[in-house]
Amino acid sequence: MDERQRRIGLNEAVFREANERIEEVNRTFEPLTGELVLVCECGHADCVEEISMTAPAYEELRSEPTHFAIVPGHEILDVESLVERHEGYDVVKKDEGVPQRIAEATDPR
Repeated sequence: MDERQRRIGLNEAVFREANERIEEVNRTFEPLTGELVLVCECGHADCVEEISMTAPAYEELRSEPTHFAIVPGHEILDVESLVERHEGYDVVKKDEGVPQRIAEATDPR
């Protein structure tokens, strides 16, 4: 297993798990703002940028264990592919192999 790919996958899994917890808190404020404020789920361990999306968009994102929401430009093209662009965030899909296996194994849902 490529150590770099494993590390990137685990970083993304940590951010996804953080967003699951943040999403619970966001639900309290979402009726007022219309959006959830989440952390970028990119593989860069030092990233602390935020993204916003609606609750339905978040649920659609979480329906695919290999999909992650990131700040535009944060994609790491040797482990993932850009699949969607939205205002304020992009969605990437983990490539087959190690990245995909880690994403599926760490899916909190």
